[in-house]
Amino acid sequence: MTARRRNLTAVVALTAALFIRELALAAGPEVRTLFPAGGQRGTTVEVELAGKQETWPVSAWASTPGLSFEAGDKGKLKITIAPDAEPGLHWVRIYDPAGTSPPQPFVVGTLAEHVEKEGNNAPLTAESLGSANVVVNGKLGSGGDVDVFRVPLAAGQTLVASLAGHETLGSPMDAVLHIVSPTGQQLAYNHDGRGLDPEIVFDAPAAGDYLVRVFGFPSQPNSTIGFSGSEKHLYRLTLSTAGFVDYPWPLAVTRGAPASIALVGWNVPTAMATVTRDVPADADSLSISDARLANVSRVRVESHATLIETEPNGIDAPQAIALPATITGRIADRTDIDAYSFEAAANQQVELQLESRSLGYPLDGVLEITTADGKRIQKIDDVGAGRDPSHVFTAPAAGTYQVRVSDLNTAGSERHVYRLRILPTVTNFEVAASAESFTIEPEKPAEITLAVDRRNGFAEEIEFTVVGLPAFVTASSVNSAAAGESAKSVKLSLTSSGGTFSGPIRIKAKSTGASGLARTVTAAVPSQTATLADLWLTVVAPRP
Repeated sequence: MTARRRNLTAVVALTAALFIRELALAAGPEVRTLFPAGGQRGTTVEVELAGKQETWPVSAWASTPGLSFEAGDKGKLKITIAPDAEPGLHWVRIYDPAGTSPPQPFVVGTLAEHVEKEGNNAPLTAESLGSANVVVNGKLGSGGDVDVFRVPLAAGQTLVASLAGHETLGSPMDAVLHIVSPTGQQLAYNHDGRGLDPEIVFDAPAAGDYLVRVFGFPSQPNSTIGFSGSEKHLYRLTLSTAGFVDYPWPLAVTRGAPASIALVGWNVPTAMATVTRDVPADADSLSISDARLANVSRVRVESHATLIETEPNGIDAPQAIALPATITGRIADRTDIDAYSFEAAANQQVELQLESRSLGYPLDGVLEITTADGKRIQKIDDVGAGRDPSHVFTAPAAGTYQVRVSDLNTAGSERHVYRLRILPTVTNFEVAASAESFTIEPEKPAEITLAVDRRNGFAEEIEFTVVGLPAFVTASSVNSAAAGESAKSVKLSLTSSGGTFSGPIRIKAKSTGASGLARTVTAAVPSQTATLADLWLTVVAPRP
């Protein structure tokens, strides 16, 4: 090779390297996980950012109040949690002038917290926690990893061991929990207590130390034979002999009125067995937390009547309800079938939604729609990949109909609870953005595809506005027509006249028709089932 060709090759390689580096920088910080994935209220937690951050320090943003941030050494971030921060799941973005990471889950808790130390793979090397009331932040860091923790219990104490991994943090694992004696004898086991996350309630037969063992399989089954692990296999293991709420009763309350809610679970103090809460007029859910409780409960808030099933309400004596209604019920044993009757006009459409598995409870629900005299019209089991049934029913004639709730496997217990919504269908719409973050590059606008889901024949024009834009960014004027291609999808363009920006924006959608319905556009969080209304916009500075 001649010197000229060698120089040309070197220039090409250098140019390619610079181009690749520029692309990497343009993408913003890479953050795959935060570890630990949570902390106690009123404390400061140092978390590690898994991934590459080419520029440092970075900035951080939270979806809800109560968290503040300070960049530490490269790859580490201090999160200060206010004493009054809302317990539960928060979303955190790590960003710099070039872009943002996807939102990462961070859980605020009420118990003391502990970060796992490796070397705890076997009973003889179990990590001693010194307390039975703690949240362990752990990681199954590689294939074959097993974590073992030593917990002291008094005779007769009830220990709740509840792991949050796949369902809350999006960890790609199907975790398993064991309670083991110090000699290695298995005393209790659970695999899928709440979705793919395990939970054990264990009564100590005698005073002493007990071992809690964690390992996992892939959440998406594959040909691997063995325990799975990676930097993404994060979990939060709550261990508690204090109050732990299994479910609130009822599971739904009515907006704008005081509500009395029973807290059903283990070790719940008598003073907390029933609580009364005012339900704000603008709330979609109600959070129940207390220093005497190890976990947080959430109750759905509805704008219509919320009921509790009244036994006996079997098929021979259905509970009469007026629509719309949301009912909290329970399939108490293997013979239990709950029936509800309602009136419908001819050709009236009624939407039925049953939730249990999606809420973390064991009912494999089945809905059956019958006439008043028991003639079956429809039976609905799973919908898609989920175990919870739903259906839009069209009444063939005016009259009385029954909805029956049962378990597919003829099972029942105090934990086979459900929330059933029975609503006349209404025309409405929702809008989803194509991504949760967007970048305006020099001379290249950001284009946001908005998918419009028109429900039950909604046929009005929808206009869009963007809230939170800097003064130098302009949003195109775009409407979704009542019919045609734009009724299903539109493209919104954001253009910059100069300047830099990195921050949250919101897109508002409002009908221009008689309904005046308004919605906030949401986007799916990558690798999660959650959605966010706070989208992220980055405006990159022009190149010099």
